[in-house]
Amino acid sequence: MTMPIPMPPMVARVHVAEPDRRPVRLWLPLFLLWPLMALLLALPLLIAAIVDVALWLAGQRYHHYSVLIVRTLALLGDTKDTTVRVRDGRTFVDITIR
Repeated sequence: MTMPIPMPPMVARVHVAEPDRRPVRLWLPLFLLWPLMALLLALPLLIAAIVDVALWLAGQRYHHYSVLIVRTLALLGDTKDTTVRVRDGRTFVDITIR
């Protein structure tokens, strides 16, 4: 049985409201960060795969470092459809990740 890999979040919407000020609404394009993140994670994933194979060939206990990295990325993908609402006195912050 294979684990489906969820799509990563593409957009974060931030809404900040204070009673005496005009509300601030930001749209943050997270999809622009994914190619950069893929480049930064390619090297650790490659090193982890090499370490896993070396440990397996040496007869040592197999540690599954590459599986850890892939599942961490899947966990990051599971943050999609998350909403965080913070209310501190009169200030209201709403962050939605889609």
